[in-house]
Amino acid sequence: MTADKNDIHYSNEQEHKNVCLAMKGFMDNGKPKVGIFWYDIMSDTLFGVEKKDAEMAVFINGKATIDKLHKTYWQKQHHRARSKNDETSIFYGEHNYTMIPRGRIFLDEETGKFQVYVGHWLIEGVQGQLVDQQQFRETLEDEFNLPEDFDFVVDVHWDIGHGWSEEMW
Repeated sequence: MTADKNDIHYSNEQEHKNVCLAMKGFMDNGKPKVGIFWYDIMSDTLFGVEKKDAEMAVFINGKATIDKLHKTYWQKQHHRARSKNDETSIFYGEHNYTMIPRGRIFLDEETGKFQVYVGHWLIEGVQGQLVDQQQFRETLEDEFNLPEDFDFVVDVHWDIGHGWSEEMW
């Protein structure tokens, strides 16, 4: 389908400025973030990153993070990849969000320090592939604008194969 001549609008200088100002709001402001991620050990990359400025996060039980669960995010991406028949997407083939290393960035209210919660995969690796912890640390610092003094916290919840369905309430 081609655009009809009547469907095309050219922006003027003011519209251009307005759009540029609107897009400026999407730029990284350099502030530390909290959020969730998955980690591809083989390529040392993060994916499925969801984050927001730590100063905007609400503290609950002394911890601030985003209000999004890995499970919910993964299910949405999985269904989207399936509906588009996108077999190249990691979300297409794997329906269980807990089978890939993942973590969550918190800000601790008492100490004011950032904490990155991960599973034992940080130490033990996955399928014989170990994590280069220094490289991983730098990747997180860059993605979430974290200060260098953040702490890793290893917790069973973020272990491979473990998630909300296994939690005891």
